Amino acid sequence: MSILAGHMKKSRIFFALVVTAVFLILQPGCADNPAPTRTLKTATSVLNGRCPEMVDQETRIDSIVLTTEGQLEYYYTLLFREKRGMNTAALTGFLIPGITKNVHDNAGLRMHRDSSVSMDFIYRDRYGEFIMKISLGPEDYR
Repeated sequence: MSILAGHMKKSRIFFALVVTAVFLILQPGCADNPAPTRTLKTATSVLNGRCPEMVDQETRIDSIVLTTEGQLEYYYTLLFREKRGMNTAALTGFLIPGITKNVHDNAGLRMHRDSSVSMDFIYRDRYGEFIMKISLGPEDYR
């Protein structure tokens, strides 16, 4: 299994765990408002308490941010990679289908899909230099 394939598999597992935690925290607020901002802020704060956390041998999730627009941003660092010489188009092309499928199929994200929450997955290299941003909106995962 290649490093990227292993990374994708482990990233999906970690993402599913994070989403399940968010779902459990958000569940009490579902009846009145599908994705209340206050509850999302609380859930984001709880999850950030665990960050930074290793996703796999070379990927670390650094933080999760809830923007003022109600969008979720997930920040990752590829600890042993440098942007220089990296084929970011190939990496992005490899990751998008798996991330999109996970967001679409994951039962724990149903509330996010129903509420049309947009998500950004932002990757940086070992020096903190921006590599790529994968953005998913309702039109991508429905």
